[in-house]
Amino acid sequence: MNTRFKTIFKGKVVNKAHTINTGVDEFPRYVVEYLIDNYCEEETFYQDMEKVVRRLKEAYVYGAEAERIRHYIRENRQHSVIANMEVRLVETEDKYWGAISAINENFVNIPESIVRQYPMLLSGGMWGTIDLTYDETEIHSKKIRPFKITAFTPFQVSVINLDEYLTKRAEFSTEEWIDMLINSCGLNPALLNPRQKLLYLCRCLPLVENNYNMVELAPRETGKTYLYRNISYYSHVLSGGKATPAQLFVNLNTGKIGEVGTRDAVVFDEIANTDFSDPKAFVSIMQGYMQDAKFSRGKKELLAFASLVFVGNLDVQGNLPHEKYYHLFEPLPDFLQVIAFLDRLHSYLPGWELPKLRPNSYSKDYGFIADYFCEIMHELRRIDPLGELRPRFELVDLANTPQGLSGRDQRAILKTASGLLKLLYPHGKITDEELETILLLACEMRQRVRNQLHLLAPGEYDKVRLGVKLNETGKQAAPTLSEEGRVQKVTLPEKPAIGEVIGLSVTGDHGSILRFEMQVTKGNGRIIPLGSIQRVMRESIDAAIQYIKSHSTELGISATWYENFDIAVQAAFMGIPKEGPSAGVTIVTGMVSALKKRPVRNDLAMTGEITIMGKVLPVGGIQQKVQAAYEAGLKEVLLPADNLKDAEGLPAYILDTLKLTPVNTIEEVLSRAFV
Repeated sequence: MNTRFKTIFKGKVVNKAHTINTGVDEFPRYVVEYLIDNYCEEETFYQDMEKVVRRLKEAYVYGAEAERIRHYIRENRQHSVIANMEVRLVETEDKYWGAISAINENFVNIPESIVRQYPMLLSGGMWGTIDLTYDETEIHSKKIRPFKITAFTPFQVSVINLDEYLTKRAEFSTEEWIDMLINSCGLNPALLNPRQKLLYLCRCLPLVENNYNMVELAPRETGKTYLYRNISYYSHVLSGGKATPAQLFVNLNTGKIGEVGTRDAVVFDEIANTDFSDPKAFVSIMQGYMQDAKFSRGKKELLAFASLVFVGNLDVQGNLPHEKYYHLFEPLPDFLQVIAFLDRLHSYLPGWELPKLRPNSYSKDYGFIADYFCEIMHELRRIDPLGELRPRFELVDLANTPQGLSGRDQRAILKTASGLLKLLYPHGKITDEELETILLLACEMRQRVRNQLHLLAPGEYDKVRLGVKLNETGKQAAPTLSEEGRVQKVTLPEKPAIGEVIGLSVTGDHGSILRFEMQVTKGNGRIIPLGSIQRVMRESIDAAIQYIKSHSTELGISATWYENFDIAVQAAFMGIPKEGPSAGVTIVTGMVSALKKRPVRNDLAMTGEITIMGKVLPVGGIQQKVQAAYEAGLKEVLLPADNLKDAEGLPAYILDTLKLTPVNTIEEVLSRAFV
């Protein structure tokens, strides 16, 4: 046990092992920890805790008992309850009112002396013992307001001294301090490696940094929202359900500010299952807010400081995201997979690297009382640890792309670095080696976002490599992302084959390889489509047949082929629906190959719509299709001549590697396709 930590931060730490399975799970963890620290001794813990639990259960008001307790207070003129109380100032009456939801009362008379003594009552409320009385002579605005508070004993730390915290941080090494923070978050640091500890502390970034936008997609049971639910009452977790602009931003009917104006962090848990009342409007408001911390509702433009956290589940394969995901934003709802929205994310936390929570995952050592730690993180939002450090480093693009780092890249990296410095080095003492570690992790969190943006819109987002240069030594470095080696397996034909053609398609928002196989057998002219081929693609098959029938002489095919043979057309991955006209050139090439028994090149892909006259028409999604061909290792792409300009917007590294051949007719396609 770290008794030195207990001694230095006396009165602000608790043995976390005692806070698990207390029997009073209905209370917030910070309430339980405060009571344990103040009323339980180590030597007689279980006896003392039994008294605390008995007292809590006696005085705590359950929802169904509210009216009974109101009646009891009226009849006896005094009663003590354990509950959460919030206070607000009603300026039109020049009076403070308490709100105690446990007794369904929003107009409780409270002495100003209590408000001055515990200002936290005005910002989120406080838990404690509330002594109440009943006085029917209390009349305000012609209404009887009989409930009155005579005394309040909080169950939370009421005064925070940030300077004391910063000074005492200097008494610990970085490794010791990180373990203390992990214990304070409720986990056992002994079960985490150094990288996992840093990644877990990244979950605290939205709590210490204003307007910090983060996404974490991870397997189930990795504790994605454990921290936000148990450590900070300044965070609000939305678990599925319905999310409305009025709830989150401002209610136009009442003028009441929503969660982003009153919290430090708003967490969208199970984001794929959250029901947004008007998704497009909602995303539009969020984009503006994520950019400059402002949002407009009606005629109002308001400023807020809450961070936004988007949390969801992601399937893994081994220790990496499953290869079924083309990009790592796929688990998000479709309406959130918008470039402008995603570009405003400051970090993408790789939750797949964190272990699942098990019974032995929780802390068994001393950590900060959750209430104290919550208030410290809230206060840390006000400091700027980067100011003095900025001359020591520069942010660079080590890929030397023409675009380089964008303003959003720099802002994201600096905000992540600022948050990590507040958590790990709030006292300002940091070596160059430690600074490099912080900056590389900050670069990694943004690099993951940039990599997905490049996959989604390669023409708009270059393949930058975010890195850092330390000015004193001139050293340059960039992070390595664990998932960079993860690729979708695309199986190409091993050698040129008869009737086997590589096409290109767009699946969702990315390009993909589409493999066709055509086989000719004796028959009477039947065309047999296999592989979940849909209506438009069937029409492409009909157009291909008509073209081959009318041009059989030029193609060197018997004019009566359709009387003596059947052709089977199979699109690989048979369970996936295939639709669209862009496979037209692929289908006619495969059919001609099968009828003439000429093998098709296995290093070439093609796309384009066909007409029965043999013309090749333009299609959509050219950039995504060409990128898919590049990633699959192909050497040449045949594409409609009218689409060439679209493809020229792709990055130079693709255009320099992959040959793009524009075609206007099927004759041109066939002249390039066969071996």
